[in-house]
Amino acid sequence: ALIWAPSAGNFQSRKFYFVFNEKVKRDLAEAALDQDFIAQAPLTIVGCFDKKKIDYYGERGRNLYSICDVSISIQNMMLVAEENNLGTCWVGAFDEKEIAKILNLPNNLRPIVIVPVGFPAEKPSPPPRVSNGQAIKEIK
Repeated sequence: ALIWAPSAGNFQSRKFYFVFNEKVKRDLAEAALDQDFIAQAPLTIVGCFDKKKIDYYGERGRNLYSICDVSISIQNMMLVAEENNLGTCWVGAFDEKEIAKILNLPNNLRPIVIVPVGFPAEKPSPPPRVSNGQAIKEIK
């Protein structure tokens, strides 16, 4: 699901770190504003984009396409996880420099998202959404 997601120009400018190590997960949780559930998950995935691979598109590639590429891959993975009764949570609040340090990321990789994956203790109702009328504008 991660690998087969579409990407800008098919450059596939993304890399995913699958973290099983307990200490590393604790460090990630701390760098993510002490969101402890990150460390409690059996698997934590960190999605990064590769600045070198997306350079072809210049600033728009670095500031938009790269984030979209990682995001669509993670969305695919989250849908497959849900299909398999696994719980996930998109975490975007973290100290980017600290995450890079913890994972020893090379300079060309930028972390975009942290996603803990595990077995949910409960299945809460989805939060409310805006109506179709508020989200969609038809042009005829």
